[in-house]
Amino acid sequence: MTRFLVGQALLILAVILGITLIGGRMVTWLHPATMALVFVLVVPLLAVLSAHSLQELRQAFADALQSPAPSRPRGTSLQVWRLLEACLYFGGGIAFLTGLIITFTFLNSDRPLLGPKLAASLVAPFYSLLLAMTCRILRARVERAACED
Repeated sequence: MTRFLVGQALLILAVILGITLIGGRMVTWLHPATMALVFVLVVPLLAVLSAHSLQELRQAFADALQSPAPSRPRGTSLQVWRLLEACLYFGGGIAFLTGLIITFTFLNSDRPLLGPKLAASLVAPFYSLLLAMTCRILRARVERAACED
């Protein structure tokens, strides 16, 4: 429970820090590049660290990227990769909806720029899908190594 609460506190601090670093202007903070960084990288990692320790996350990377060690259980690594993949999907969805909200708030004033703004809203989900695919591949490597044991 403590890890979850610390992870959520770190998540809130990351959002506050992001807003503070750009001078407190919320619309600037919700730029597609910033959303991609925060919602696609920071939020999923903090969510995983809320459920798993940093050591378990490191071990999941080691299990996926190194040659398999014989007869070692990999159940936790599989759980880490499943959770990270799911959080990446959710992060991309949240970033997309946030981008649409921003785009629709400027709908009356900037109609000619609607296309580029909608396209910018698709940046974070695109990165999210790429990273989720990477997690799926790394999870498959861990599953294959577990089957070989």
